[in-house]
Amino acid sequence: MPRKKSREKGPSRRIRLRGVLKSTNYYLKQKVLKEICNHFDTDDHTIHAVAGEVEITTQKIGQALGLSSIGTPYDDKVTPKDLSEEDHSVYKFFQGKTQAALSKMIVNTPVDTEDNRKLFKRAFLLYVQKCFLLPTSAPNVTLRALPMLFDLENTRNRNWALHVHNFLLE
Repeated sequence: MPRKKSREKGPSRRIRLRGVLKSTNYYLKQKVLKEICNHFDTDDHTIHAVAGEVEITTQKIGQALGLSSIGTPYDDKVTPKDLSEEDHSVYKFFQGKTQAALSKMIVNTPVDTEDNRKLFKRAFLLYVQKCFLLPTSAPNVTLRALPMLFDLENTRNRNWALHVHNFLLE
């Protein structure tokens, strides 16, 4: 009796065996991002493509990512010397945290007290930035991601699109 052929090793099988990072979709997105980076002109903030030119603006970033492009911008140049004592202790606590440490903190932090809720919010904000909005190859949280930790009450009133735009221009 002839042997049955094994299932074709398509994208769905690849995802199951090797994780999402090995899917065809991921490689395609990486290729597109690489091409965009190769054609991005840092002098005039424009992508020069075969079909024409695309100017990158804060409003376009906000629309593409669903972020607020109005509101108060974050102070990108925060130095530890300029912080209050409370903000400095927050800065020291989160400085050098890794993505894995933030993930564990989010899962393991109870939200029963006001201090724990603040800790959870800060860890969650850093995690979202580290993974999605401001990703870098650095394993630790960068200084750019820390300014929003000091004013949790006004997080929704901030210009997140400008924050991402400034990150992309660096």
